[in-house]
Amino acid sequence: MSAAKIIDEPIVSVEYFPPKGLSAERSLMTGAHALRRFSPAYQTVTFGAGGSAIEGSFDWSVSLQNLNEVPTATHIALGHFTRDSLVKFAEDLWEQGIKRLVVLRGDAGGQLAGFDSVADAIAALKLLHPFDISVAAYPEVHPLAQSRQADIANLIAKQDAGANRAITQYFFNNEDFYRFRDEAERKGFRRDIVPGVIPITNFQRIVEFSEKCGASIPDRFHPLFEAAGNDRARHSDVARRLIEEQVRDLAQNGVNQLHIYTLNRVDLTADAIRAFNDEFDDSVAEFRPALVG
Repeated sequence: MSAAKIIDEPIVSVEYFPPKGLSAERSLMTGAHALRRFSPAYQTVTFGAGGSAIEGSFDWSVSLQNLNEVPTATHIALGHFTRDSLVKFAEDLWEQGIKRLVVLRGDAGGQLAGFDSVADAIAALKLLHPFDISVAAYPEVHPLAQSRQADIANLIAKQDAGANRAITQYFFNNEDFYRFRDEAERKGFRRDIVPGVIPITNFQRIVEFSEKCGASIPDRFHPLFEAAGNDRARHSDVARRLIEEQVRDLAQNGVNQLHIYTLNRVDLTADAIRAFNDEFDDSVAEFRPALVG
């Protein structure tokens, strides 16, 4: 662990899923307000599974921005925009005080808002306003990438275009993240690579979605959730234990930033943040004497 990692405070960001129905909307707003006590670096709402829709994304961004003091970031899946509509959307966000973006390719067509690449779109957005821009990274390689080398080259191109950091696709094997992070750094990526983690709120759905996005499920997970059966409380206990185990290991290995795909489970998210912060603090305490000496 480097000295820079030790003296930094742990940084956490949270991502919510678009709610369906009035009850879910109220629950999200209540949960987001409650999680503010952890002082997230920012909060955001994704488009939904597969980035299938952006309808209401502007309204949700504004609602979150007005909810509490936590800065709001807005997802931009380029495949849903034309060049003109992207510029208007970005201008409207800036006027509302939303100056953080999460810029992604998205999976709705291949037009990329009329740009040749995500990197070109990032450069255009940076010229429009000095947005803080996060981009996607893939510890287990993007499903459509020609190779790991091509995937990392694309990540570096986004860095060169002005990306401020990369947030990874969720993963469950931390070794995949460590290998990817180290290789990206060796190849010249100099921005933060923030690991993305997710609580397993529904194991079967996570398995199905992971097959599409290229995230592998450890074999040891299957019997744990099979034993839980349809018992929601036992399922939550397993999910809690696994994500706490994962984030503690990240903190033990010098990671000081975390992005949580909350799936709107405030309880599991809060437990994960507490576990990460506690382990980070313990790691700092362990290494501080060596620094002082």
